[in-house]
Amino acid sequence: MKQIYYVIQTLIHGKGSIPFKVISLALGLGMSILLFARVAYEQSYDTCFRDYNRIYQVWSIFLMEGENPEPQTMNMGPLAGVILESFPKEVESATCTNYYLASWPLYYGNVRFNEKKICADSLFFQTMGIEVLSGNPVQDLQQPNVIYLSKSLAKRMFGGENPIGKVISYNHERELTVRGTYADIPDNTTVKADAVISMPPAWAATQQNYSWDGGDSYYQYVRLRPEVDVEALNNRMKKMAEKYLPARDSWSYTAYVKPLRDTFREQDEVKRMYTIMMTLGLSILFITALNYALVSISSLSRRAKMVGVHKCSGASGSGIFGMFMLETCAVIILALLVMVLLLIGFRDFVEDTASTKLTNLFDGSRLWVPAATVALLLLVGGVLPGRLFAHIPVTQVFRRYTEGKKGWKRPLLFIQFAGVAFICGLMCMVMMQYHYVMSKDMGFKTERIACTYQYFNSVEESDNAYNYFRSLPYIANVSSAYGNPLDGYSGCFINGENGEALFSARFDACMDNYYDLMGIQLKEGRLPRDYNEAVINETFVDLMKWDKEAIGRIVHTLGDNITVCGVVKDFQINGFYAEPMPYIGFNTRRFNNELHFLLKEPFAENLQRLTEDAAKAFPDKTIDFTSMEESMRTIYNPVRVFRNATVVAGVVIFFIMLMGLLGYTTDEVQRRSKEIAIRKVNGAEALDILRLLGNDVLWVAIPAVIIGIALSGYVNNLWINAFTAQVSMSVTAYLGIGLAVLAVIISCVLIKAWRIANENPVKSIKSE
Repeated sequence: MKQIYYVIQTLIHGKGSIPFKVISLALGLGMSILLFARVAYEQSYDTCFRDYNRIYQVWSIFLMEGENPEPQTMNMGPLAGVILESFPKEVESATCTNYYLASWPLYYGNVRFNEKKICADSLFFQTMGIEVLSGNPVQDLQQPNVIYLSKSLAKRMFGGENPIGKVISYNHERELTVRGTYADIPDNTTVKADAVISMPPAWAATQQNYSWDGGDSYYQYVRLRPEVDVEALNNRMKKMAEKYLPARDSWSYTAYVKPLRDTFREQDEVKRMYTIMMTLGLSILFITALNYALVSISSLSRRAKMVGVHKCSGASGSGIFGMFMLETCAVIILALLVMVLLLIGFRDFVEDTASTKLTNLFDGSRLWVPAATVALLLLVGGVLPGRLFAHIPVTQVFRRYTEGKKGWKRPLLFIQFAGVAFICGLMCMVMMQYHYVMSKDMGFKTERIACTYQYFNSVEESDNAYNYFRSLPYIANVSSAYGNPLDGYSGCFINGENGEALFSARFDACMDNYYDLMGIQLKEGRLPRDYNEAVINETFVDLMKWDKEAIGRIVHTLGDNITVCGVVKDFQINGFYAEPMPYIGFNTRRFNNELHFLLKEPFAENLQRLTEDAAKAFPDKTIDFTSMEESMRTIYNPVRVFRNATVVAGVVIFFIMLMGLLGYTTDEVQRRSKEIAIRKVNGAEALDILRLLGNDVLWVAIPAVIIGIALSGYVNNLWINAFTAQVSMSVTAYLGIGLAVLAVIISCVLIKAWRIANENPVKSIKSE
C-alpha cells in the first residue's frame, strides 16, 4: 500500500511531465494498436466458417502461348459440380456462386434494402459451414425464386415477425419467397452476403452463360474431407479439366483448389500493406516506448535523492523497481483512457482510415492485440528505466546525482530521429502518388459524367428511354456501352489465321457518340458503322505488330472476322493498377447496359435532378446514378486511406519525438549548467553555448535521419510497385525531407537551450 501511496504522490508532484507522458503514450499506443488490429483483422479473413481449414476455393487458368496469365477466381458454371462428381472420396461438398445475378436491390413493400447478396446453389451452406437457423437449404435452394436471409437482415425487414413465407421483390422484377435464415457472416470474409438467392443450374443457364463454352463468371468452393492430399488432388484435376476442355493448338485450360483463407491474405496488395503496416506499427510502438524511457531516464538527476531517501528508509532495489513499474502502469492506464476518448471522439475518421468499424477491429477474438501491445510497451518503456532507478546507490541522498552517461539516451534519441525521418519520407511519397494518380490523364474524361447500369428488354423500350433522357435540358450528351473503363471489360480471345489464340483483349460495344462523350481520341480511321467492324487501341496494334498499317486488317474473334476501321489512343482500364490492355470496340445502336450522361453545370444539382426524374419516368426500375469522378476516387480509396494513416502516424511520431527531444535537452542543460557557466565566465558567447548543445544533438541526428530516409526509400519502392503509373521522388526530394527534419530538431534544441545560454553564469555556479 505504501508503494501505491508513493506512486500517487509522484504522479501528483510530477504534474508538469505526467500530462506530456500520458498524451504521448495515448497517441503512440492508439496509432500502433490500430495498425496492429488492422493487420490482425485482415489476417483473420475467412476464418469465420466452420472448419475453415477444409474450405478451398476453385481457381482457373487459361494458358496461352507467349503469355503468362494470372490464375483467376472466376470459373465456368459446371466446374464445381464436376469436381464433386469426379472426386467423391476427397470432396465432401461443392458450391457455385454468382454475385452479378444478385446485384440489384431487394424491396419489401416500398422499402429498399441494399445489403450484399449472392446467388448460390443448394450446397452453399453445407460447403461454407454457415450456421442455418431455420429452413432446409439443400432442398429449398434447388427451387428458383427462393431466398435465405441473414438474422440481422430478417430483423431489419420484418422486425419481430416470422420471416418464413414472406414474399419480397428483387428489383421489382421477380418475387422471392423467404424459406430460411442463417447466422450473420462477419465483414472480414471474401464470401460476404446478407442474403442468399437460389441459383439452380437450369435457371442460371437462362440468365447468363452457364456452360463449358465460356461464361467464367462464377466463384466456386469445395469442402474437402479430412487429411486429403491437396497436391495429388490438384494433379488429378488437371486431367479432369482436359476431359471437358481439351487442349487446343495454342491454349489450354486447367483448374486447381487453394485454401480459402489464403485467397485474401496472398493478394500482392494485402501482403505489401501487411509489411508496411507492421513496420509502421512497430516503429510507432518502439518510438513511443523509447520516448517514455528517455523522458524517465532524463529525470534521474531530479529523482535520485528521492530514491536515496527510500533506500535509507529500508526500500530494496526490487522495491524501487516495483514502485517505478506501478507508476508506469498508472501512466499507461491514464493513456489508455485518453486513447479511448480519442477513438470515440474521432470515430468516423478512425473508421474511415481503418476501412472498417471499430467493433470489427476490437472484436473479442482480437482483444489480445491491444493487450500484447501494452505488454510490449510496458516491457520496453518500463523495465529499462526501472532497472536504472533501482540501481541508484543510497549515497545519492548526500550529494547531487549527475547521471553523466549518455549510453542510454543517445540510442533512444537516435531511434526516434530515424523513425521521424522514415515516416516523413513515406508520408511525402504517398501524398504525391495519390495526387499523381488522381490528376494524371487517363485517356478519357470523368468530369461531369454520370453512369448507371440498366437493361431494357426491347428495342422500343431502349429507344424511348434514349429519347427521354436526350430531351432533358440539363443533359449535354447521352450514350451507352457494354462496360466502363473504370470497372473494366469482359475479355475475348484474339485468334490467328489458323485459329490459334494469340492473346486476350478487352472488348466493348458502344453507340456512335460514346467515344466523343468520353473524350477517347480517335487516332486514325473512323468509328465502326456495322457489327462486323471495330476500332482497336494502340496496345492492340503493337501486339499484332501491325505498325501503322492497322486500318483494313482482319481480326478473328468471337467466331467472326472483324474489319479494323479505326485506331483509338490508349486509355487506362481499371485505373493505374493495371498495365495497358489491348482493346477492341464494336458498334451498337441499342441504348442499353452501361448508360453514360454528360451533365451541364452545376453537376451536383443536375445529378440530383436526373435521379428524381428517372425515378418518376421509370417507377418499375431501380436506377442509381454514380459520378465517374466519385467512382475514380473509390478506385483509389485505399491510397487515400493509406495517405491519411501515414499523415496521422507522422504527426504522432513527430509529437513523440519532440517530447523526447525536449526532455533530453532539459536534462542536458541541467546536467551541464555548471560547465556552461564556467565557459561563459571564460568568455564564451551565447552563440557558442548554443553551438555546443546543437552539435551534441546533430552527431546523433544526422546519421539517424540518413538511415530513416534510406529506409523510407526502400518501403516507398515496395509500395509504389502496385501502380503502373508511378510518381518519381528524386534524391533531391529525399535530401530536402532530411534537411527539414534536421532543421526542426536543431530548432527545438536551440529554443530550449536559449534561456540557459543567455542566463547570468553566477546563478548556475551559485546553485551548484
